[in-house]
Amino acid sequence: MQEEEKHYETLRKEIERTVERKMATPRDFNHLSKCIFDKTKMYISSMTLKRFWGYLGESRKTKPYRYTLNTLAQYAGYHSIEELYNDSQRKIESELLTSNSIETASLQKGDKIQLCWYPDRCVIICYEGMDKFRVTESVNSKLSVGDTFLCNQIIEGEPLYLRHLVHEGIGPTNYICGRINGVIFTLL
Repeated sequence: MQEEEKHYETLRKEIERTVERKMATPRDFNHLSKCIFDKTKMYISSMTLKRFWGYLGESRKTKPYRYTLNTLAQYAGYHSIEELYNDSQRKIESELLTSNSIETASLQKGDKIQLCWYPDRCVIICYEGMDKFRVTESVNSKLSVGDTFLCNQIIEGEPLYLRHLVHEGIGPTNYICGRINGVIFTLL
């Protein structure tokens, strides 16, 4: 089952790349359902997509039908789910990152950034200078208000590695946000 879930995650990433957005809200799933139909003339409901992404919670996540997998693969530009899986196994481990990003060198002290990651984690961080951030708001995250960490770059859609995290006065340690699906950021 673990190998199967790895394949599903590959498919989810390919779909998000194709639709050019992370699946994070009901509106995203409605949009994806429409895009799939427009491109393939095959219908997958937004509810089926939510279950496949685990948006409704792990207990409501179901094994997708072959029709769903093949339709999603076709939407991503493959003939079948097997072609996508075979292609993903041939991919190179290194690639250029062309996603939107923020470098701390471009920030001013006091700048705030909202970070969100799967399934419903969001924090607001404030830049304190010298690559240091402080968490000012936290929703559904293990990070707490007042935690500090070092980070010199945030890349949209990629995991965010926090160095020298001091969490609730304990640390320093390292932490990763959005290990599988990456983070989404907004400069406030």
